[in-house]
Amino acid sequence: MVLNRQATARLLLMAGVVALFFVAWRHFRIIPMLVLGQPQSVGLLQRDQEAPFFRNLADSTDLPLIITYRTADSFGLKDTHQLEALRDGRMDIVSLRFMQNNAKEPALEGLDLPGMIPDFQQARQVVEAYGPTLDRYLQDSFGAKLLGLWSFGPQVMVCRSPLGGLKDLKGRKVRIASPGLAQLIAAIGGIPAILPFEDTKEALALGMVDCAVTSAASANFAGWTEHTHDYFPLAFQFGFNGYAISLAKWKALRPEEQDRLAQAFRAFSVKLWRYSEDLQRESERCIRADPVVSCDPLPCAMSRSAARTFSFCSGSPGRSSCPAGPPAVKRFARAVVKHGTRLWLL
Repeated sequence: MVLNRQATARLLLMAGVVALFFVAWRHFRIIPMLVLGQPQSVGLLQRDQEAPFFRNLADSTDLPLIITYRTADSFGLKDTHQLEALRDGRMDIVSLRFMQNNAKEPALEGLDLPGMIPDFQQARQVVEAYGPTLDRYLQDSFGAKLLGLWSFGPQVMVCRSPLGGLKDLKGRKVRIASPGLAQLIAAIGGIPAILPFEDTKEALALGMVDCAVTSAASANFAGWTEHTHDYFPLAFQFGFNGYAISLAKWKALRPEEQDRLAQAFRAFSVKLWRYSEDLQRESERCIRADPVVSCDPLPCAMSRSAARTFSFCSGSPGRSSCPAGPPAVKRFARAVVKHGTRLWLL
């Protein structure tokens, strides 16, 4: 009897130790996450939206996350190597820049065919339709899972001298971010020049390029408007980006942790869509020197006097009187179909 009681006591003690260990393990579980964000040159979206999102992600999801967030420029990793960084386990989450990585994964380019997306509404429809396909390609090729998709907004053009229409691009050197737009710019008559974003301001200042393509907000924030005097608001592309997590890190999470993380990124992506659209609209008004807009809180590099010399199409981009209005959009789309089908749709 004494031996039986001693054995029972030992068993109960062991069970208590195991239970205590399990509770402690659950309570003290931590999930480290190394995050590569947008470069600081992106401006307000990185500073006021992305950085706070990751800073507060543990609290907003109630997950034991230990987030180390670094901007792409501070980490020293070229944004053209983001997918390899996920695949090789050097990063857990990246703020994926599609234009810069489409040479590594052509499926990224399928989301943003040049000249085919005129506005935010259609951009959202494309993302909804193509997002699952893109996620499958990234999982198969790079072991990366998409957590969200969003856009910087229409990739428009600023030029050093007036641009009355697409025909005026003939002979001009045009800065672009990736090869995807090169053939189309060449077909129109321009001379495509692939330049990193951070090098473009100097290239415009020195006359190394005549025009450059980016979002209105990015052009303002990066100071491109200090050296350009014409704004052509035709959406050449739509500047898609996304958040991707290493599939190995994703699979290491419990199902309920995956659900919380996925919900947080879905909600943040919706917020970024609204933010990008508002920022695009306000940045355009700032470029036009709209008197009802104060440029101080906006990413405007120009002074008010410089803004008044900035030319903008007569009328809004949605009216036929604007050189970048519907007639130009139709001509541009026809050029895409004529010159770019073999490159982008095969």
